[in-house]
Amino acid sequence: MKRDDTTLPAPTRRHFLRLGICSALALGAMPLAGSPVLAAGKGEGVLVAYFSYSGNTRTIAEMIHQRVGGDIVEIKAVKPYPADYDACVEQAKQELSANAYPQISTVIPDMGKYRTVFLGYPCWWGTMPRAVFTFLKTYSLNGKTVAPFCTHGGSGMGSSEADIRRLCPGARLLEGLPVRGRSVKSAGKTVDAWLQSIVF
Repeated sequence: MKRDDTTLPAPTRRHFLRLGICSALALGAMPLAGSPVLAAGKGEGVLVAYFSYSGNTRTIAEMIHQRVGGDIVEIKAVKPYPADYDACVEQAKQELSANAYPQISTVIPDMGKYRTVFLGYPCWWGTMPRAVFTFLKTYSLNGKTVAPFCTHGGSGMGSSEADIRRLCPGARLLEGLPVRGRSVKSAGKTVDAWLQSIVF
């Protein structure tokens, strides 16, 4: 887990997205950053769920939310990860080795109303933080379309896509979006290109 990984550690939908990207940014679907409670948005059937440690993944999640609308929620562990980087790295390593499922405080009253879930996380030790594993174990994504996005320091998506596929065998998994932690603030065009390349 590299230091940058702390990010920590009828028109078609695609046509509509291309035409509407500017208006979505102008109108805004402003999220409640840092809140584990859903914020109502405008994209029917869409959820943006993300885990963020340093704020990098939150930045990408908010970019996506502004463009696609829907609801946005932060995946938060009941016991926060240590603010000290080295301590967080060690805890993440221990959780991965123990195949742990840390308790999360995130509450989604009705997962059934979502058709598409954008799932974001930093790449820790080559995959998702274990709190995201807990999220996927808690809320079934069977029958839904899952679009993963990841912030990283050089490891890309790691094995996270394979892990999502294993945890959500009944979901339709789209090609993921990896974004380097140092590039998140200028990643708008990258996010746009990814959204235009996937069918959700």
